[in-house]
Amino acid sequence: MKLRNIFTALTAAALALVGCQKEAEFLDEVQVSKSFVSLDVDGGEASITVTANAEWVFETSDMWPEIIVRDKEGNVTSSTPSWLSIDKVSGGAGETVVTFSAEATAETREVTLLIACAGVKQNVKVLQMAEKVETPLSTCAEANAGETGKIYRVKGTVTSIANETYGNMYITDETGTVYVYGTLYQGAEKQFSKHGIEVGDIVTVEGPQSPYNGSPQLKNVTVIEIEKSLIKLEKVISTPLPLEGGVATVLLTVKAGEFSVEIPEDATWLTAGEPADINGVTCVELTATPNEGGARKTTVTFKTNVDGKDYIAMADVEQLGAIKAVTVEEFLAAAEGTALYELTGIVKNLKNTTYGNFDLVDATGSVYVYGLTNNGAIGSNDKKFAEIGINEGDVITIIGTRAAYNGAAQVGGTAYLKEHVVAAKEATVTEFLAESKGTWCKVTGTIANIKSDVYGNFDLVGEDGASVYVYGLTTSYVAKNDKSFANLGLKEGDIVTLVGKRDIYNDQDQVGGPAYYISHVEGTPAADPWETAAVFTNPAEGDDAKVKELKAYADADYFYVRITSTKEAPFFANYFDIQFSDGEGETAIWWGWTTTGTKNYYQEHKNELDENGNITKMRWYTDPDTRVYVDDYTTTISDTEVVWEIKYPRAYIEAYKSSTNTVRMSVMTWKDWGEYWVIPARGNEMLEVAL
Repeated sequence: MKLRNIFTALTAAALALVGCQKEAEFLDEVQVSKSFVSLDVDGGEASITVTANAEWVFETSDMWPEIIVRDKEGNVTSSTPSWLSIDKVSGGAGETVVTFSAEATAETREVTLLIACAGVKQNVKVLQMAEKVETPLSTCAEANAGETGKIYRVKGTVTSIANETYGNMYITDETGTVYVYGTLYQGAEKQFSKHGIEVGDIVTVEGPQSPYNGSPQLKNVTVIEIEKSLIKLEKVISTPLPLEGGVATVLLTVKAGEFSVEIPEDATWLTAGEPADINGVTCVELTATPNEGGARKTTVTFKTNVDGKDYIAMADVEQLGAIKAVTVEEFLAAAEGTALYELTGIVKNLKNTTYGNFDLVDATGSVYVYGLTNNGAIGSNDKKFAEIGINEGDVITIIGTRAAYNGAAQVGGTAYLKEHVVAAKEATVTEFLAESKGTWCKVTGTIANIKSDVYGNFDLVGEDGASVYVYGLTTSYVAKNDKSFANLGLKEGDIVTLVGKRDIYNDQDQVGGPAYYISHVEGTPAADPWETAAVFTNPAEGDDAKVKELKAYADADYFYVRITSTKEAPFFANYFDIQFSDGEGETAIWWGWTTTGTKNYYQEHKNELDENGNITKMRWYTDPDTRVYVDDYTTTISDTEVVWEIKYPRAYIEAYKSSTNTVRMSVMTWKDWGEYWVIPARGNEMLEVAL
């Protein structure tokens, strides 16, 4: 990493910085140069330096300076000198050198001693291994590139501690950084704090190479040696810095050496002032310029050099940035970092109601939100998502950072809620109709009678049969219909869940908004009524077979007729007529529509057709008050045949209903007045249709 703005100063420098002096504090009453002491298996000595600001003493225990055995009642049954001796058990203010010694051993021995000083205690662990250490020292780069399962020993500076329970930390040397996943204490996990390791300490550890998701790491390492740093970060004040710029104050303890500050070259927005030594505390002010972009962050390194060896401390400095409103698609394309983004979308697939994990969906895509709070700031998850009152189907606006996990993009931060745009109530169709205008509801029902497959207009039918008109459905929440309904692939009979606003237009109740889609279940395709319709297929040949087939069926409101004829060039049929009859008693045969009962039939009109089979004129033969108009008809023409479909009001057909609730019918097509073709073929036999 390239560095800039490097300066050096002796820790004895004392500059009158008011801001630093205000924040300076008196720190550690007692410190040791090493908290881990290793003695040779063949016996020998090792020393540490105790630095205190008051009188201090080694505390005694049943393990040292004598090994005491007690019975169940706590009475001493034996007392033998410990294997570990020291030349001083107490001392005064200032620096004191303490020497540990032990005889040769055939087994591994260790003991943890406590130094007490003015109410503060400091650990010192002494270890004598039964066998000499055979593992050679490797660089961090060699450990990262090493073989899985092989034991590696590395020595470097602790630059970050990720987990203080398990002892997950980053160790850095001149070749790079190795990640340690788990640090053992006397073979036990979750005891990392007993080592007393801090950021800046120089440690020697060994453990197996055990990659995770392809990333190298050392797992469950054993601590061989700890060399306490001569510099310690105590506090960083006023970070994150405001958008307008400002000053962050960094307080450090520097025990000796030549002090310097290093700011990454790319952090041109940050500068460091001259350090000040106030009452033994080194104070550095870091000044940030105004920020016109997204949030930014850098890591500042503080060093002290003694006899050519660097001891370091590191501090993260953040500055708030402008919040950029983006679509999900734009968010996914952004780089990971601390910049803040504003997104609006639908809450879907709510996976965790404690932390607030869900998918946020808009018209451009979907992104996973890894935690949401309502505290108005990026930070740790407060586990109060349930109190916000957000449900699946709601539309919300959130602020978060572009993050990723296992290569998958997500909203991190933890993100926080800016606005609850739509709070949708769960409702049945009946309950929706009872809501007041303007209320947003999440409703489930069956799609029926699609009126527009462009805008998504249809009837939504609830389980109880209640129905409401949906005036537009889109893939996501939009202010104006974006004609995205076709992208949903919905059809009549599907069961859809949507969110829409209670609305009324021209006295018609409807779902407005437009509504937006949540999910659906494919419905069972409706049976084609023509498959079960009454049918007569003309068995005749030649001209009499030009009318090929007659089909008909009825429902509660209409009577449907389908006529299939052969097609010749030019088109052969100028007219067609349909006769209805109850089929009981003496019946006169009139080809055409009739309007009265079973005894008297009146031809009502004939249809004139063009060469494409379309009705062009209706010729009337009776009182206009008795005319019956068809509700709908269509003509479909292929290369070989013509198909007419006609829909009659059922009330008209009811006039010819028989005592067995059926109606009989036949059809004739005409070419001028001299040629005609009929089903049934030129006879009084008729097709019988159940009503």
